[in-house]
Amino acid sequence: MKAFFSGSIRGGNKYRSSYLKILAFLKHYGDIISEHSSQQKDCDDQGLSGDGAIYARDIRWIGDADLLIAEVSQPSIGVGYEIAYAEARDIPVLALYHLGAETPMSAMISGNPRITSIRYRSLSELWPLLKEKLAESGF
Repeated sequence: MKAFFSGSIRGGNKYRSSYLKILAFLKHYGDIISEHSSQQKDCDDQGLSGDGAIYARDIRWIGDADLLIAEVSQPSIGVGYEIAYAEARDIPVLALYHLGAETPMSAMISGNPRITSIRYRSLSELWPLLKEKLAESGF
């Protein structure tokens, strides 16, 4: 199975270190097709020329995914767009939300019955919850 990992990149890097740890965890369960999220750069351009190329790449990757996993603790228009795009294509979505975040989880995410949400206080608390949800989704 393949998963697309989504997290705020241009909208803020507050959770960058958490993204890296989550990506490392996820690699034990399947293929992660959005490796750009793990790079230590402010943006995820990977040498692509322009926002259009980044958009086309990410849309292709989401279309190839069996599951979209989004860390939604840092509000991001791009992450919301990726979630809606996946949902419109019947790709299951798993939203991760840190309970210490500065803003509440979007009602459009937490209130959506088609999105599975995991709320966590620490990464050590996240691991067993995430493992359980991945098993349920067949990942």
